Amino acid sequence: MTENIKRPEDVRFYWGKCLPGVLIFIMLSSAYINFIREYGFSAAHSPGNVQQRATASYFYIDFYVFSVIFAVSTFLILFNENFYIRFLFFFAGTASGTLLAYTSGDLFTIKLFIFCSWLVALCTALRSWYNVFLSVVSSVCFIIAQYHPGVLGIIDSVSQIFVPRKEDTITLAVYCLLASLISCIYKFAVLQWSESVEAAQHINMVMSQMTIFNQKLQNVAKTRGEESAKQERMRITRDMHDSCGYVFVNIIALMDAAESRPEMTHEQTEETLMTVRNLAANGLQETRKTLHAIRDMQNPIENSIDAIYDIKKLFEQVTGIRVTVDSGNIRHDYGRTIDSILIRTMQEALTNAIRHGRAEHIFVTFWDENNTLTMSVKDDGIGSKQIIKGIGLAGMEERLAKACGVLEVESPKEGGFKLSIHIPLTGHEGENKNEES
Repeated sequence: MTENIKRPEDVRFYWGKCLPGVLIFIMLSSAYINFIREYGFSAAHSPGNVQQRATASYFYIDFYVFSVIFAVSTFLILFNENFYIRFLFFFAGTASGTLLAYTSGDLFTIKLFIFCSWLVALCTALRSWYNVFLSVVSSVCFIIAQYHPGVLGIIDSVSQIFVPRKEDTITLAVYCLLASLISCIYKFAVLQWSESVEAAQHINMVMSQMTIFNQKLQNVAKTRGEESAKQERMRITRDMHDSCGYVFVNIIALMDAAESRPEMTHEQTEETLMTVRNLAANGLQETRKTLHAIRDMQNPIENSIDAIYDIKKLFEQVTGIRVTVDSGNIRHDYGRTIDSILIRTMQEALTNAIRHGRAEHIFVTFWDENNTLTMSVKDDGIGSKQIIKGIGLAGMEERLAKACGVLEVESPKEGGFKLSIHIPLTGHEGENKNEES
């Protein structure tokens, strides 16, 4: 069965409910078997005359009625999640368990099994601290019933004369304490196991979603790259034809003219050569511009701030997590370096929000003020009590260092996780495309 438990709800059901249910069933069965072994199955098996047997019949009816109420209350507490039903049957179970202590007379094992089964149900079924409080309340009721069996009336002659020893009451209290403590520890272990299974399941889901997300980004980049490359080839062809082709045609025409005029003077020859040289220099400059344009072609998914909205759209489609982007007053383009920092930071922040924070809504805001570009990514996830900078945050800081930027991370009091970057602007961010010659 352990190999088939792959979901946290399976762990909580099979190990948090079914196994305690089996234990409770065994304890209740032991209590009822001991009762029958001590008193018999019905009044017909009781010694005495007819009148005594008639009186004893009420004793058996009380025991069996309270047993049914107690058993139903115990298993409803364990398996039912409705608050009102649990609230109702807590009182029914505590009362019926207390009354069973009266009908069981001086047989200590019956009381012990009944009380411990009730405490196991409470401690394994209810939330932490609630189970501790209610188990203490139930134990007090049970112990009072044990020490004062006639507090609610005399059930039979045996309970009338039976007053347990102090040692018996202490022993019962110790067993109740141990049953509650062991059950709470077991519940904690089941919850930890459930959380580990849920964490593993979450990681697998995130890895699958991130793989799909990256594949979609690559497909978008490839599609746009092919279209962009096609358009760029056409543009470069036109530029080369309009500039370099014009220059080379003029050079050929001048050379042909010079060749067809052998009587050219020295001054005319120098003038022709100077014109050819200037045309060649202009052609070389235009060629360099074209080569710079080819070299500066970027990944189409990262060529401007518009890529942020592409990432947002793909991320929402893959993960189902809502992403709200407020672009504020930022410009369309801050140059290759800063654009790449913003886009890579957003990708990493979105990945962290789903991987570690388990967020359902992510807010991304931008603002350009006082020569500083600020980007903040905040989610509504579980946050982090202790922030440890791993590979992702370290990579952000390395990229920011190229632009003298600063990274800030925090877990706000209202919950979630917040990441902010601040990049100083010099006013020359967009001039890095053609600055080399």
